[in-house]
Amino acid sequence: MAINIGSQYKTMQEIVYESIKDGIIKGVYVPGQRLITADLAAEMGVSRMPVREALQRLDASTGLVTVIPHKGAIVNDFSSEKDIDEVYDLRALLEGMAVRLACNKMTEEDIDELESINNNILALEGSTNEEYFQELNQQFHSVIWAAAESPRLVKILQMLYDASRGYRYISLKLPGRLDKIVNEHRDIIEVLRKKQPLLAEEIMRGHYIKTKEWLLRSYRENLT
Repeated sequence: MAINIGSQYKTMQEIVYESIKDGIIKGVYVPGQRLITADLAAEMGVSRMPVREALQRLDASTGLVTVIPHKGAIVNDFSSEKDIDEVYDLRALLEGMAVRLACNKMTEEDIDELESINNNILALEGSTNEEYFQELNQQFHSVIWAAAESPRLVKILQMLYDASRGYRYISLKLPGRLDKIVNEHRDIIEVLRKKQPLLAEEIMRGHYIKTKEWLLRSYRENLT
């Protein structure tokens, strides 16, 4: 009985975590807003404990919020050129490292899986299903992360992935960006098939630098 309760509670924690995280990313909870544990618990129909632990996890693993002891949390504001620069420069460096480490270890089956995922992303053209894009995009990069065989690196990449999730919503909505993502993924797949780790690293870094440039352009246009 104790094991079942623990399992159910763990599932509840995950649901609360994802619910709050998605609410921040989609603008339900806005930058600067105070997230009060008791209010969120009442809103979701759960006890305070999973909410409290979800906020702590969001602070530690994504930086989407800053926890205030005994008071809840504040939604952080990532809408700045400095934040976009920091997140995507780090991702360019570390995702490049990951694909270099993974290149000679990936099987043909792994690379075929990347191609299949990328084709599914292409099929989203004209769709508004951002959630499915998020799922597919994470699957694509997760295949590479796994092949890198570096658990600490993967942990850092997952943190950065979570920190940039809101930006991916913005990126996907930019005209023509989905096609660019698909083509950049194809370039990555091609060099992985050819077992060219240094070139794979260069192309992967370019993929994130281009994403950063698109986001910065959009950010500056919205300021004018």
